[in-house]
Amino acid sequence: MKNISVFQIIVLAFFMAVAIGGVILFATYGAGARGAIPQAVVWGTVPGQFVNEMIRNININQTIVNVEYVQKNPETFENDFVNALAEGKGPDAVLLTDDMLYAQRNKLQPIPFNIYDERLYRDTFIDGARQFISPEGILGVPLSVDPLIMYWNRNIFSGSGVATVPRKWSELPALAPKLIQKTDTSDIVRAMVPFGEYENVTNAKAILSTLFLQSRNPITARSVELNAVVSTLGGSNYNQATRAPESVVDFYTSFANPSVPTYTWNKSLPSSQDAFLAGNLAMYFGFASEYIRLQEKNPNLSFDVALVPQDSDTLSTNYGKITAFAITKQTKNFNGALGVISKLTEKESIRIWSDITFLPPVRRDLLAEVQPNAYTSVFNQAALQSQTWSDPNTKQSDLIFKEMVESITSGRKKITEALSEASMKLEVLLRK
Repeated sequence: MKNISVFQIIVLAFFMAVAIGGVILFATYGAGARGAIPQAVVWGTVPGQFVNEMIRNININQTIVNVEYVQKNPETFENDFVNALAEGKGPDAVLLTDDMLYAQRNKLQPIPFNIYDERLYRDTFIDGARQFISPEGILGVPLSVDPLIMYWNRNIFSGSGVATVPRKWSELPALAPKLIQKTDTSDIVRAMVPFGEYENVTNAKAILSTLFLQSRNPITARSVELNAVVSTLGGSNYNQATRAPESVVDFYTSFANPSVPTYTWNKSLPSSQDAFLAGNLAMYFGFASEYIRLQEKNPNLSFDVALVPQDSDTLSTNYGKITAFAITKQTKNFNGALGVISKLTEKESIRIWSDITFLPPVRRDLLAEVQPNAYTSVFNQAALQSQTWSDPNTKQSDLIFKEMVESITSGRKKITEALSEASMKLEVLLRK
């Protein structure tokens, strides 16, 4: 081993001290008076029984955090939040999903980097959590991640003589003749993947998001020149993608084209989740949170989980929903909210949350631990490679994606035209 110089030792010690100091500062800044129990009012759309069960477990030996959690309807959350802030009755903190962050960002108080060091934050949480970093500080501290994964039907694969699930999208054409079953009139009896359409494809936007993110197209990105978040969907605002956005959309929509060998999906079929539960779909793309529900809905279905396929020239990633705590701008209890967030996102707190929700942890130190079973191992891998994007309005962007896909599959628009129109509509949403 090479000798380490005194200078190297000093530098190493300095950075270790900074990291430890960052942990201590964030953990203790919100404690207030010596021995005080941090307390705060938190609003969110996450089920209250999960949050309250986590807090009960954290306080099982002694009360170390006091949280009044108020569960809100996702449909009315934004209006409730805006109205409460206008009346000066808003919460101290909110529990937001990543697709709510862009719309609510001007109502949030960043945690300054001198309180929560950016390097410490990046080293603690998965890469996808960087979505909550702003130039002014940390907008949200992650609690959980729900990654998109691939569920596959064991009976269909083994019965078709297919020994392994695809790891690359480029493997699908060779699998099509084995996994797809059609009648003499080309009616689909058994489908391979639910790609091509939108209305009856469960999690269609998440699937398309994954395909764009894999091609290194972030869908939206901050423009330094414009000092604003812009759409990269059309490709004009982003040149680092490994594949043109047209090829991404062409790949997705091709599975609804009756003239190609991989034709496997159309509008007449049931939802992809229902088709999978009925045993008529080889591969279903759903979130990790769907695992237990799928088991409960059809206990006789023999299925397993795998990472979403990719190709060698694309990024190892999948879309993942990230939920994070954020402090509101109007709170007069910043220290209390900060103390609560610190306690609820510690290693053992996140472990408790994962045990309650059966979701993979969002912290790197927990993801590095050996997993007790095969499915949690896949979930953890998917969590580690989860990414997201700045969605200005989840309902409206879903409609934009839907119109883009359906205008192509119906033949009304060419892919380039549909993409350009979708990108412009997304740009309008970002400007609102």
